[in-house]
Amino acid sequence: MIRILCAVLALAASHLAVRPAAAQSAAEQEVLASIHAFLDAMKAKDTTGMKLALDPVTRFTLLRPSANGTKVMMLSGADFVKTATQSDGPTYDEPIRKPVVHIDGDLATVWAEYQVRMQGKVSHCGYDSFQLARLGGRWKILSVSDTFKREGCGEPWP
Repeated sequence: MIRILCAVLALAASHLAVRPAAAQSAAEQEVLASIHAFLDAMKAKDTTGMKLALDPVTRFTLLRPSANGTKVMMLSGADFVKTATQSDGPTYDEPIRKPVVHIDGDLATVWAEYQVRMQGKVSHCGYDSFQLARLGGRWKILSVSDTFKREGCGEPWP
């Protein structure tokens, strides 16, 4: 019985394991390239680069802790770009890791751990959920939702 339970747990763990980048399909790499281009543009405060990665209907859903539980903040893509690229505002460096990519036709979903760093220090972390569509031959971000925590984020990732 114990051997059967161990075998079932090992099989389940193998299905939950994240494939290394080398094992990702070309389509998965294209999806991730679109997300990385957006995050790189955000770090550079490059409004043109950020807008290139977004569709005009893009929405950001940000879950934030509040005194009354979780607060939901909604922003249009344009409003998010404006906020993230203010010349006198902070620079957001937001690497992601351990992405899980699902694709069906022209729809992709990516779930990834993120860490936001400002001036080299970790500000907060959580998980990003991206929805993308292949439009005109390019993967465009349709929506981003995220969780948020300030504790347990660890040191900045390499």
